[in-house]
Amino acid sequence: MSQKQIDVLKRALERERKARKQAEKILEVKSLELFFVSEQLKEANDDLEDSLYQKQSELKGVFENINDAFFLMDLQGNVLKMNDVAVDLIGYDCMQEPINLNDIVHPDDKEYTLESFKNLYNLGYINKYTARLYTKNNLLKTLEVNARVVYDKNNKPIAAHGIARDISSDIKLKDFLEQEKNRLNIVLENSPIGIALAKKGDVALAYINKTFANMLGYSLKEAQNIPFLEFTHPEDRLISKLNVDKLDRGEIDIFNVEKRYIKKNGRILWGKTTVTAVRNSKGTLKFRVVTVEDISKERKAKDDLIESQNRLASLIVNLDSGVLLEDENRNIVITNQKFCDLFSIPIPPEILKGQDCSHYAKLSEDLFEDPEFFSERISKIVIDKEPVIGDELKMKDGRILERDYIPIIQFKEYKGHLWTYRDVTLNRKYRKSLEAYKQKYSNIIANMDLGLVESDLSGKILLANQRFVEMSGFSERELLGKGIEHIIKDRVEREYVRRKYIDRMNGKSESYEFRYIDKNDETKYWLVSGAPNYDIQGNVKGTISIALDITHIKTLEIQKEKLLRKLKQSNEELEEYAHIVSHDLKSPLRSISALTSWLREDYEDKLDENGVNNINLIQDTVQKMENLINDILSYSSISEEQFVIESVNVNEVIESIKKLIFIPDHVTLKVDDSLPIIKADRTRIQQLFQNLLSNAVNYIDKEKGMVSVSAISDKEYHTFIVKDNGIGIPEEYHKKIFNVFESFTKHKDSTGIGLSIVKKIVDMYDGKVWLESEKGVGTTFFIKLKK
Repeated sequence: MSQKQIDVLKRALERERKARKQAEKILEVKSLELFFVSEQLKEANDDLEDSLYQKQSELKGVFENINDAFFLMDLQGNVLKMNDVAVDLIGYDCMQEPINLNDIVHPDDKEYTLESFKNLYNLGYINKYTARLYTKNNLLKTLEVNARVVYDKNNKPIAAHGIARDISSDIKLKDFLEQEKNRLNIVLENSPIGIALAKKGDVALAYINKTFANMLGYSLKEAQNIPFLEFTHPEDRLISKLNVDKLDRGEIDIFNVEKRYIKKNGRILWGKTTVTAVRNSKGTLKFRVVTVEDISKERKAKDDLIESQNRLASLIVNLDSGVLLEDENRNIVITNQKFCDLFSIPIPPEILKGQDCSHYAKLSEDLFEDPEFFSERISKIVIDKEPVIGDELKMKDGRILERDYIPIIQFKEYKGHLWTYRDVTLNRKYRKSLEAYKQKYSNIIANMDLGLVESDLSGKILLANQRFVEMSGFSERELLGKGIEHIIKDRVEREYVRRKYIDRMNGKSESYEFRYIDKNDETKYWLVSGAPNYDIQGNVKGTISIALDITHIKTLEIQKEKLLRKLKQSNEELEEYAHIVSHDLKSPLRSISALTSWLREDYEDKLDENGVNNINLIQDTVQKMENLINDILSYSSISEEQFVIESVNVNEVIESIKKLIFIPDHVTLKVDDSLPIIKADRTRIQQLFQNLLSNAVNYIDKEKGMVSVSAISDKEYHTFIVKDNGIGIPEEYHKKIFNVFESFTKHKDSTGIGLSIVKKIVDMYDGKVWLESEKGVGTTFFIKLKK
């Protein structure tokens, strides 16, 4: 080995020695540091063990003294540790026997429990997990659990611990409260009383039941959105608001009021309203509970009762009988002025109220013929307490009083009595006079040609005079005690008489005719006047009838009807004959008219002026004859049976007439624009005015002719006025010209029937036609028709 290599080795060895020394030095320093660190760790470990022991002691104290059940379990649900509360809760002790919580869960909750364990594993906690499980004693309990996962140092789930609380009682209580709430809702919704809940400060209602909404006619939704005060009648709102303000301020806790509510349809509902305050522990108002009872019927009954009482009081005050109402102690409750007048008591009836009536009875006994009897009779009646009607009292001054006594019994308890006194002096005198008159007139009727029969309520005959016996054909013995209908053979007439008898029983008086077949089967006709028969109290006690044999008159009426039917038939035949004659007469007239026309045409150049005039005269005569036939036919055809009633505008009628008749240029027809519309037959009205206007136009002799039509009306009639300035009509013809074929001139167009047609039409409407005329000045016709 060379020196160089040795030197190298030496240097390497030296470096190694130095490095070892350096390492030893470092090791010594580190060992010292390690010793100090070790000592510090030892001290820290002692502190940690003390802290751990302390925490374990604290945790053990919490674990053992916690009020809820505590479970520590693995991830499969096996219980590792549990406190005494948990042992008492489920009856199992994991220190004595293995227990898995999944095994004691209710079967219906197992799926939900597995899902909850998954959530616990994934989330690391679950809150308010609820499940039912069976205890060792097989009791079913409901638990609410809050649990968390336990992790190792690597943050790996190794277990879970949870706090469980038995909420079985809470569940039962909750179910119970829910049931009670449902029951309360059923009660509220089906209550016959309206119920509402209002919060302080809220305008609308917090709650309203169906009954209240139905009372007001609203749906629940509508009612809840309407301010409660708007339901109240405006006149009742002030008192309601004052009471509500007192309730809100704490001055009162409840108030009652009867007030009016406005329903949806605008009608009024009377409600008995109670408002109650609901306050918290500090006395602050939370709610107002409103209950409303519909008292509309009771209120109406109360108002009707008050009105009835007022009417009764007014009636008693104004009665023509003395009224005295006493209580059970004979103190006066009410009396009237008539009572004071009857007994000459110089005190207003109002002052007598509350006074002892026996005292005034004693003072009044000297007014009667037998004073002692008057007082004793009152005492006996009051003691007996039995109704007395029509007790008669005679007074020294000649007056006769009639007294009624009515005891007042309420719920089988005597409450007083009512006396009624009537002055019947005139009635008694009238009754005596009536009996005398009855006897007098009975004798008169017995000798008259009138049958008289009196029946009772059942219809049995009580009295029949001799004439009725003769008319009926039955003897008096056969009539008395029998119903009047038993002597009437014809079934239809018997039913008719029975209905009339019922009418009389109902207070109706009337006269009627009926056909009667007497005992000998002879047909007769009676006119009967029947009336109710009243007793002195004004009650119907039967009927009185007077019968007149009108067989002779009825026979004449039947003959008259036959004659009228025959006359009607004759008129119809006559009208038919008039049409036939009219047709037969017109045919030769038309032939004559045609022949004369041909003569004039064929021989016009050969006829002289005199011949032409003769032919014209023939044609005018033929035309006049045809007009006469037409007028006669029109006159004969006017009949009440043939016209119809309709609304007729007279202005329109006259306008149509102006187109039918010839009006010369020098004649002016002036028609009032406001002629009335009448109820009539349009054709007949046109005939009427056409004849009047034709006459007016035809008989004007002035250079300027004037015809006017106007009308005036009152409550019952329309009066039409047709005026002209023609030749006038002499006074001696003022009535004649309305007769057939009467004319005071020889005018070529006059047939003497026109005004007869006018008169017949006016008569048909029960009207009147007349004229005023001055010869040479003009004529005015007046036509008066009923509206």
